[in-house]
Parts: sequence; structure tokens; C-alpha cells
Amino acid sequence: MSQKSVLVQAPASTSNCGPGFDTLSIALTLYNFVRITLREDAVIACVDAAAEGTQTMVEATARGFADAAGIEVGGFDYEIWGDVPQARGLGSSSTVRAGIVAGLNALSGSPLEMEAMIRLTAQLDNAPDNACAVFAGGFCIARTDPETFAYREHVRFGLPESLVFMAVSPAYEVLTENSRRVLPDSIPFDDVVRSANSLAFIVGALVSGEFSRLKDAVNDYIHQPYRELLNPFGHESIEAGCHVGAFTGWLSGSGSTVICVTDEANALRVGAAMQQVYKGNGVSSRVYRLATDNKGLTVS
Repeated sequence: MSQKSVLVQAPASTSNCGPGFDTLSIALTLYNFVRITLREDAVIACVDAAAEGTQTMVEATARGFADAAGIEVGGFDYEIWGDVPQARGLGSSSTVRAGIVAGLNALSGSPLEMEAMIRLTAQLDNAPDNACAVFAGGFCIARTDPETFAYREHVRFGLPESLVFMAVSPAYEVLTENSRRVLPDSIPFDDVVRSANSLAFIVGALVSGEFSRLKDAVNDYIHQPYRELLNPFGHESIEAGCHVGAFTGWLSGSGSTVICVTDEANALRVGAAMQQVYKGNGVSSRVYRLATDNKGLTVS
């Protein structure tokens, strides 16, 4: 095998987009990078001494790839860096898992097609929405099995650069496993109807390009109301952004990041209003001005 090292660029993503729980996702222009260099032995090692959780994730991903591809995976050195914050609802873990999967795939002669890599990443990360976005880019709609909830396939649309996503990440983490624990076992029928209506309309507005029709369209009763205790001031931050010109907003993934969708003219005003809510409550935060990444993951 002539190629011994690859570099993977993996985009962040905002998932759920309100009522599209485990279904909708949008790849964003914020990135993590994963470099994999093959070794002569069977050791999997981080160049800069990874945290225990990261090492465990990388090793599990490598085993998953070997099983899915039906090949033996030897040792390798890996480096992970980038700007996607951890445990903030921007798909950080999906970027790492996808980076390992895509990198090993490239170094192994590409035995897996993209759909197989998405399926594997979704299984490992329990996030079919993020897995679609990180590989395919753009606005993705994931289809899952109605019995097992396993990823099956996706539909993808490109979105224009003129659509701006103002993301505000407060200085606290929300782990996905913790945020799933607060979700109820059942939801009132009326809440399902309201959420389904909103979900369908959001998809239509994004695909048609009639973005102004997103105003007041995101109404979720599936997960956001239950996660508000884990994301203090998130709802107020979204409301503040919409008050000064954003089309709409949502809790990104399981949080803690919140996102408002707006146009270029209002972007800075929206970001400032959103951040001010956290600042006024004594919480530091970081603001990102992002667009859709329509390319998805790249390997070089």
C-alpha cells in the first residue's frame, strides 16, 4: 500500500432543526481535522496523548470499520484538531468518528461506499442526522428503520451561502447521553401533530428557498421543551435573535449551542442579541457566523 497517511476535513453540523429529531441536519462551515498515519505495528496511538474517552472512541471506531469492511486494520497514529467545540450540539463526536472511518477507508483502498460509511458512523455515534451531514454536506433528511431506528438512507439538498447560521455556544457542555435521559417515554398526540406540521413546513421552506417563510415555523414539542433545564437561557437567546431579524432558531442537537437562521444583512445584529442574553445572566459564550458546507467531508 503506497499511501501511508491521510488528512480528513469534517464539517460540524446542526441537527434536529427543531422538530426533526434524529432526522434533519445541516452541515456548517466549522471544521475538525483528523490525520491518520499507518504504523508497522498494531498500536493505535494519539500523537499528542488523547484523553481516555477519545482513545476509546477511536479504537471502537477502528474496530467498527474493520468489521464493516471485512478487513484487518493494523496500527496507526492519529491527530485530531479543529474548531468544533465538544459536547455543544454541533456534531463534534460525529466529525471524529467520520474522520477515522473515512481516513481508514481511504488507506484501505476504499472498500466502503459513502452510504456504508454513514451507516457505520450513525451506528457508532447514535446520530443518523449528524452522520449524514458530515459526509454528504448540505441539508440532509435521514431515513431510519421504523423498528430499530437504524440509519437506512438520506436525501440531500444544497443551501445558498446567503443563508446565515448564527450559533452561540455558552461555556457549559451538554452530553448527548444526559440530554436523552430527560426525554419522556411518550408524548401527547396533539404535540406530535404540532411537531409533524412544523417539520414538514420547515423542510418545504428550506428546499424551496423561501427562507422568509421560516418565521415562527419552528415549533417543537418533542425534545426542546424537555431539554430547556439543561440549556438555561437558550430559549431566551433564540427569542432575542428572532426579535431583531432572524427567521427562526432552534437548539442545536442536544445543546448547549443555540442557532438562529438569518440573512447577511441581519447576521451581526442577531448574533449580538443572542449573546447578550447569556452575558446578561453572567454566562460567557462564543458566537459563530456560519454558512452551509455543501461539500461535506473531504480526504486528502
